[in-house]
Amino acid sequence: MTESAIDWDDLRILHVTATEGSMLAAARRLGISHATVSRRLARLEQGLGLRLLNRMATGIVLTPDGQELGRLTARMAEDALALLRQAKGRLLRLSGDVVIAVTPGLAGEIVTALAPVSLEHPGIVLSVVSAISLASLDRLEADLAIRLTRPEETSHTRRRLGTMQFALCAARGYDFSAKAGRFIGYSQRFDGLAQQRWLIEQAGSEGLALRIDDIEVQRKAALAGLGIALLPEFMVTDDELVRVPFDGPLPTREIWLAQHRDTRKAPAVRLVAKRLTEAFERDARFSQA
Repeated sequence: MTESAIDWDDLRILHVTATEGSMLAAARRLGISHATVSRRLARLEQGLGLRLLNRMATGIVLTPDGQELGRLTARMAEDALALLRQAKGRLLRLSGDVVIAVTPGLAGEIVTALAPVSLEHPGIVLSVVSAISLASLDRLEADLAIRLTRPEETSHTRRRLGTMQFALCAARGYDFSAKAGRFIGYSQRFDGLAQQRWLIEQAGSEGLALRIDDIEVQRKAALAGLGIALLPEFMVTDDELVRVPFDGPLPTREIWLAQHRDTRKAPAVRLVAKRLTEAFERDARFSQA
């Protein structure tokens, strides 16, 4: 067997299939058809002369040879990502794509803060990825990540940007006596969020009356008089939305900026990180005091 007998992309397909646990899930992640995944894996088996997968009605199971090769392809995938991160970190141009992953509630603030960058440096293409789930800096899903928990990865640099204050809000004229305890929060899959746990405690045995995963839609639901929402202070700007008095401390979350060490010297990424830091330092709404 020679190196030319192996298509390196077939090894990548094996890695994704092993990671996802099925050829169908691998096909979705890779953006190719299920038939293509099956055909490429069969070609890899033929080229190596090894049986890598047992195909069953319930899915695929890696053979011992497949498990061993899967471990090797995982190392190859990490090496390939490290190469890409190193290459991006060595770019000398103040241009290129910079992807910022941010919690949904802060996405609008980030776009506003970075507007001057787009105007001053048209060669920099900004992408703001808004999702509650964390994007991976290691897998280059983002260049910068703004998180509400302190990053602990040793491969990342981190900087505390400020503090997110929360407020209980309802529509002006909301009838608290008739609708006491009617709270608006996230769906059950986000019950682990610190602010969601606090809200559930306030809701008590009756639980949340309305669950919405989009924080902006939660704000609109509160405006419509559907209940009391726990919103970041900076979102409470409508004349119709009022703060609900609460006897006790309200939740707060620290705001952190994380970046992979391999890309910290890339001029475009470094500039965006600097502008984000400056924007938060100037904004009294996120004061760290």
